[in-house]
Amino acid sequence: MVDIDKLKQWMDIAKNMHGGDFWNNIFDQEFAKQFMNEQPAKSSTADSESGRAENSKTFPIIDILAGEHEVVVVIELPGVAKENLELGLNGNNLTIKGKVNPLHPHLTLTYSERFYGEFQRQITLPDTVSPQQLSAKFWNGLLIVSYQRTIEKGEIIPID
Repeated sequence: MVDIDKLKQWMDIAKNMHGGDFWNNIFDQEFAKQFMNEQPAKSSTADSESGRAENSKTFPIIDILAGEHEVVVVIELPGVAKENLELGLNGNNLTIKGKVNPLHPHLTLTYSERFYGEFQRQITLPDTVSPQQLSAKFWNGLLIVSYQRTIEKGEIIPID
């Protein structure tokens, strides 16, 4: 049996897509999750009121690189000033929060795909560390947080 409301929602989504964007977005995981969870879909086209493209991606985007002796977290922060960032740690949860200010606040934004405003993201590290173990450097729009892994060798217990 066909759910008419679901079909209407599907048709509205299809109408909002243009050409190849429909097929590109239909296979996008976030887009599919929105549809399957029956949330209102966010089109990748510009919103007519604000001129801002809807973007369901998480900001900022990150990479976590883990080796035997070191862990490095690379956080992409384009357009963010170092002074507008705050980094926190609680156990193995690293929190990054801050604000992205518009580059030209005196001009009217007619269309944008970039993120502006306040953000906060929590990143789960592979290890529980203390703040003193972390090293953080801001370079070319990247916040690079790293730490040396402590390799604990347990005591050998003799077996009788």
